[in-house]
Amino acid sequence: MSKYVAKPQLRFMEAVKLACGRLCDFSGRSRRSEFWWFALAFVVVNWVLELIFSLALPLLWAEICSEVVSLLMLAVMVRRLQDTGRSKWWAISAWVLSVAGGIYTATRPAMEELQSVNSNPDAVMAMFQDPIMIILLGLSAVVGIVVFVFTLLDGKPETNQYGESPKYVAVDE
Repeated sequence: MSKYVAKPQLRFMEAVKLACGRLCDFSGRSRRSEFWWFALAFVVVNWVLELIFSLALPLLWAEICSEVVSLLMLAVMVRRLQDTGRSKWWAISAWVLSVAGGIYTATRPAMEELQSVNSNPDAVMAMFQDPIMIILLGLSAVVGIVVFVFTLLDGKPETNQYGESPKYVAVDE
């Protein structure tokens, strides 16, 4: 009978280097510490890039560039879900819904109105009464919450269909 012992938690730089080294690798598993430290670094960098994009590009192109950058987080999220035994399709669904919602929102005439100095509140409120917008926001919220909860869960200590545990080591008693 094997007993599982946890390896020490990754520190910030270790986790970010590990995740950055596997940005295009959708196979295997990632620990919570790798995922969450990389997510923190990603959010900060993405926020700065979105600010630059929004100042330098038209709204639709800024949104497209932002969604392309968000692809960098997808592989780490897929590996994190696989660590908990979940399918990569949860992460891909969340990303697709985010992209669809972002591009749909950026193409709405009310977004131009929202960015003006004297925006018309009725035009902005009409955007949030759009059935497609409501469906995209609702689906995105539900799938996003499910994926968020899955990323909080501890990985399976035993080997699963996605590979060996990056956190636990089997020790014979």
